[in-house]
Amino acid sequence: MKKIFAISVTALLFLIPAAAQAEFSGTAEIGFSANITDGDFDSLLNPGNMMEMKDLSMNTSLIARFDAGDEKTTFSAWFSLKEYPIGQALMASAYNSDTFPDPDSVTLAATGEVIALAGDTIFSLDIMRFSANVALGDSVSLIVGRQSMLTGYGYGWNPIDFANPLKDPSDPDTALRGVDALAFSADFGYIANLKVYGILPDDLLASGIDFEEIKGGGELTFYLPGFEVKLTGLYDYDAAEGSDAYVPSLGAGFLADLFGLGFYGEAAVRKGSRNNFVDGTDLSRKTEWIFSALAGVEYTFPSELYAVVEYFYNGEGYDNDERNEIEAAMALSPTTDLMSMYRSGYFARHYIMLSLMQPLYSINTDLNLTAIFSPDSGALMILPSVSYNFSGNFSGRIEYSGLFDLYNDGFSEVSALPVKHIISTVFTYSY
Repeated sequence: MKKIFAISVTALLFLIPAAAQAEFSGTAEIGFSANITDGDFDSLLNPGNMMEMKDLSMNTSLIARFDAGDEKTTFSAWFSLKEYPIGQALMASAYNSDTFPDPDSVTLAATGEVIALAGDTIFSLDIMRFSANVALGDSVSLIVGRQSMLTGYGYGWNPIDFANPLKDPSDPDTALRGVDALAFSADFGYIANLKVYGILPDDLLASGIDFEEIKGGGELTFYLPGFEVKLTGLYDYDAAEGSDAYVPSLGAGFLADLFGLGFYGEAAVRKGSRNNFVDGTDLSRKTEWIFSALAGVEYTFPSELYAVVEYFYNGEGYDNDERNEIEAAMALSPTTDLMSMYRSGYFARHYIMLSLMQPLYSINTDLNLTAIFSPDSGALMILPSVSYNFSGNFSGRIEYSGLFDLYNDGFSEVSALPVKHIISTVFTYSY
């Protein structure tokens, strides 16, 4: 697979000069983070600091985009090169459920030797997008390959997005990995657009294609003066309930412009949950119908201050009793499956988000503030940042991430974190 990636990148680089309508762009980031803690990083998510977390760290990432096309066909490929702390993963695997909380010293010693020889970080090359868009007529097109299925109107969350990976509400603008799919899109003038698609399994090369693994979906959008309506749906051919994260789903959303205010909302029902729940000593997905909804408003003030306020009801979230069951299970055995359930912005049932962005054009600076609060769990996330544009291509930002448990009487997405305060400096070069 690595050879295929390397050959693909090399071929694209050689084809760029020959392609008259080709564009090569992307971003490179170098970040430095300082973890502020008064302890030793010991927590339910990181018992005994098994992840080997440090006070200071450096992270790098590279996203390369190649776009080309002619009058009837366009091609897009996005490659992501990121640094991953493989040492943390290896140390975490050494703390297996059979030996926790007293891990096997021999296993830990062997793991330490491997990290010493191979290094504690690796670079991973991933194909985020790899698709072709072919015009079959004046209003019909075919899109094949790894593509973005992101849909909906919400800034932090999108309940009616059934195909794409979940967004990070603390950083909604982060580029998401696409979905392997074949899609048809049809425009009906300026009135409506219809998109139907089939999603292929993530591990296509490893597992092969089975019909029951293919998921079909669609999206119908109506365009009206000052108003837009979107209907979405997903059909799961596999009749085995709880077997995967794709379930039969229906959703609807709207966007309206009224006196400069943008109002939007989304509502969705799913026949089961995408995430697991603690069921005694086992983990399983819910199989009943689950409702989720979002409502939001956005406005740009005369001072160019852009503001967004959203409320998200997460039907797949955990109530107080369910969160306490997760805490008890993690204290007994902090497995990878349990840790994956502990996701910021999706852990509880109710969330309120406020996002503010004030550009200061005279000094090439942007001021940003995002706050996400869960009324039922008491978790509060505050993310202020200052960005400065040194030139047309190079920028830097300083940001703070603060997590607070305002109730202190229950288990929230803040309770088990090894670090609750982080100061970061990130430099970005766009080409």
